[in-house]
Amino acid sequence: MRVLVLVRPQFPTPPEQMATLIPAMVQWRERSRQYMETFDFFAGSQGGCGILNVPDEATLSQMMLEFPFALSSTVEVHPLLDGDVALGQYQQLLQTMAAGQG
Repeated sequence: MRVLVLVRPQFPTPPEQMATLIPAMVQWRERSRQYMETFDFFAGSQGGCGILNVPDEATLSQMMLEFPFALSSTVEVHPLLDGDVALGQYQQLLQTMAAGQG
C-alpha cells in the first residue's frame, strides 16, 4: 500500500526539545527506511513529506505512532493509486456513462 504522508508543525518546537527529537527522528528514519520511497523536508520552511510503501495498515499505523514529531504536527496520510490505473477507471466510467449504463 502506497501512501503520501504530509507533515506540518502545529507550533514551533522549543529549542531544548530538539536535542532529543532530532536523534529520535534519525532512529525513526533508520527503522522506517525500508518502507520509504521518498523522504523529504520542505526547503525554506518546516515540515516535510514522504511516500511510503507499506505492506498493510498496521505497519503504517505503527510507523506513525512512533513518529517523533507526531504530537506537535499536523500529519496527513493520503492513499495513492497508480495514475494509469486511475485513468483507466475514469475511461471506463466515461464509457459506461456514454452507453447509458451509469
